[in-house]
Amino acid sequence: MATEAVQNKIGWMTIKQAALYLGVSERGLKYAVALKKQNKANRSLIIKSYGNRTLINVKSLDDIEKITINAPQH
Repeated sequence: MATEAVQNKIGWMTIKQAALYLGVSERGLKYAVALKKQNKANRSLIIKSYGNRTLINVKSLDDIEKITINAPQH
């Protein structure tokens, strides 16, 4: 499904689609988006809210070199 979104030139992906596209876990990408929303890391990601969903710009995923995921320590 994520590859279909890219092939159709759709500019935005859900977190689930983006995780599949990048080959990372959905949970890890949620941590990365949370850091972006707090302005602590991943500043080059472009995100927007649509209802209760968070969408990620496909071009920003392609352009980013490193995604920071800071999982909470137990």
